[in-house]
Amino acid sequence: MVPVEALLGYVLLLVGFVFFCNGMTVLGKTGAKEVGVLNFAVGVLILIAAWQLHSIGLTAATALISMFALIYFMVAGIFIHGYDAKGLGWYCLFATIAFVWYGYHFYAMGPAGMYFGLFCWAWALLTLIAWLVFSMGKALAPALAWLFIIESFVTLLIPGMFLLTEKWNPFGGIPA
Repeated sequence: MVPVEALLGYVLLLVGFVFFCNGMTVLGKTGAKEVGVLNFAVGVLILIAAWQLHSIGLTAATALISMFALIYFMVAGIFIHGYDAKGLGWYCLFATIAFVWYGYHFYAMGPAGMYFGLFCWAWALLTLIAWLVFSMGKALAPALAWLFIIESFVTLLIPGMFLLTEKWNPFGGIPA
């Protein structure tokens, strides 16, 4: 049986790759089509992981991860087919509200969820800026790109690797 932490570490690691690559794409350092394929692949993989969490009764985690998966499917279409990103921006506004709520939910859990609460609030800031850039036309794309890159390490890669290597066990090893 796989502990919840390992599954969450896997998701955080994959999402970290996407955050980093999306940030580099917004900066114009990568081609959009190949990063679009990465977004699609990670969307599929984390959706599978989300349903594994659902199967053990962690429906809130399933919904949170599914929100990310939907973003990545939208980004894949935008990057691969050149679709307009205004719809993605509006989805990001919705996600901002959900991330604020999830931040409160996790933070209220005490020490076990505190970091996840902070991560959700960081993602809320990122999706709020994405809404401003994509739907409202604000000239904040470089800030958005750098926020993607910074958050890819601080909220995703580092905690994901700690979870995967069993250096961090915030939920006490709940078996999956």
